[in-house]
Amino acid sequence: MAKRDWSLVFFTILAQWSIGIILCLTLLLVFSPDSSPVYKTGPGLKNPVLLALVFIGTATLSSLLHLGKPINAPKALNNLKGSWLSREILTIGIFSISLGIVLVLAWKSAYSGNLSLPLALSAVFGLALLWMMIRIYTMPTIPPWNSWYTPVSFISTALCLGLLTLLYLQSTGYVIATEQIIRHFRIFLAAILLLEIVSALAHQSRLVKMDTGMNNLVFDTGMFYRMFLVRIAILIIGCLPIAFLLLNADWLPAYNHPLSLSLLFILVISQELIGRLLFYSSYFRLGV
Repeated sequence: MAKRDWSLVFFTILAQWSIGIILCLTLLLVFSPDSSPVYKTGPGLKNPVLLALVFIGTATLSSLLHLGKPINAPKALNNLKGSWLSREILTIGIFSISLGIVLVLAWKSAYSGNLSLPLALSAVFGLALLWMMIRIYTMPTIPPWNSWYTPVSFISTALCLGLLTLLYLQSTGYVIATEQIIRHFRIFLAAILLLEIVSALAHQSRLVKMDTGMNNLVFDTGMFYRMFLVRIAILIIGCLPIAFLLLNADWLPAYNHPLSLSLLFILVISQELIGRLLFYSSYFRLGV
């Protein structure tokens, strides 16, 4: 993997994290009672909308490092008709602006209950951005990426990190929701982590069967395979047990503590980072 690809690793993870926060926050706002505030609306990173805006802003800056001449970035918008990359850049701008509008509206009113429509629009723009990212990487000339695994990986990253963020903010009192909704979020999180394990194993099995035509690109030995095993071990031994214990937080209150969620955060981010490194390291192209 080229050094410049590290910027894409951080770009995709941070952008999908931002999208996941907004998607999950929209669900909270839709299903929570109108009579109670749902999330912190003031300044600070305890405000999930501001956190999402910081992530998408940082992701955008990170993506510029991938360009040979970042000053030429605006020219990427010149081919909206035929380029998914141009559409992605435009959608990033729209999504970021929509987050800014939601942030200002919530900040002024200090109440999130009446922001269902603007937040839902931001979620729609976020889904559009996620779709653009998926289309960019599902190219027939790059067999490892042109499969079901790319959308599953990108979507699961967004949902997993978004759910974890809101569960952590809820445990610290900065997000208010009914216990029933929070329990549904915990179940959803455990299901997503299980999906990541199954999909990673299935994708690895697919990669092993590929003939790359390159001796230095082998998927069942060497550093690539060791990184894959580390990721699976983190998921099975670390993430999944804590996620399932969260389902029993009523009689195991320690697992509803911010420290437990912080540990899960570290493990999840670690395995997501490894997974994205594996994604870019699997690159090879057919033809010229």
